[in-house]
Amino acid sequence: MASVLIAGANEGLARQLVHAGHTVWLGSGGRAAAADVGARFLPLDVTSDESLTAAAAAVGSLDVLVNNVAEPTEPTEPAEAVRETFQADLTGLVRVLQAFLPLLERSAAPVVLNVSSRSAPLSAAAVNMVTVAYAKAYPRLRIEAVQLEEVVRVVQDE
Repeated sequence: MASVLIAGANEGLARQLVHAGHTVWLGSGGRAAAADVGARFLPLDVTSDESLTAAAAAVGSLDVLVNNVAEPTEPTEPAEAVRETFQADLTGLVRVLQAFLPLLERSAAPVVLNVSSRSAPLSAAAVNMVTVAYAKAYPRLRIEAVQLEEVVRVVQDE
């Protein structure tokens, strides 16, 4: 079974993966939420390199990163709000990738799932752009942009 980190809140996904026998780290939602689904809580602040470095050290080894840190951005939002959200989302997505890449590179079958949303096409486009760049830079890793609904299927296929 795989060691999985879900960076971003998703207790339902964590519950499914724990039930399937995976070791799951939940990077948000709090200690009680993680305990409730049988996952391990991992304090994770995507705006802090220090927090991410400490989190990677705590995990130790990692096979699957579910990078679910981006917030939806809608085309109807004011330009300044879109810029702020994109900046935070892309920086958070990249910080999480960079912090956990060393662990993933040591895995026999490393997978990165950057989660995008059908309901937020602007955010999805940005997630896809980052995903393509990292997939090219790290060809040994399986790096994909997925919809949230696809995550369990991809992890179970590994």
